[in-house]
Amino acid sequence: MALILLVDDDSTLLEIYTEALQGQGWEVASARDGEMALALAQALPPDLILTDVSMPGMNGLELCRHLRADETLRHVPRIVHSSMERLASLSGDVFLRKSGDLTELLACITRCLSHGALIPTMPAAAA
Repeated sequence: MALILLVDDDSTLLEIYTEALQGQGWEVASARDGEMALALAQALPPDLILTDVSMPGMNGLELCRHLRADETLRHVPRIVHSSMERLASLSGDVFLRKSGDLTELLACITRCLSHGALIPTMPAAAA
């Protein structure tokens, strides 16, 4: 069973995503900011990290930079999930625009987990 680390400062989204992911049979850990996420990932490396960008303290892009620099975590697939327009220079991270479509999110997670490594950046979903 895969362990997915959800990172978002929106508690409602964390609840919705946790329920959806657990419904797929995945284990879920969550963090409300990048610092907490990094500490959790270092303590128990997840199989995939889904992170928002805009958060207090360490944001999602900073978190991804720290993860890429960590020898044990650099190969963990990362999905940057944001309502922001497509972000440049994700350096191997998958970008998925927040659209409210759980089917799209679950499909993206499934693809990333099935590859076992980072996959090329995906196009942003239509707004």
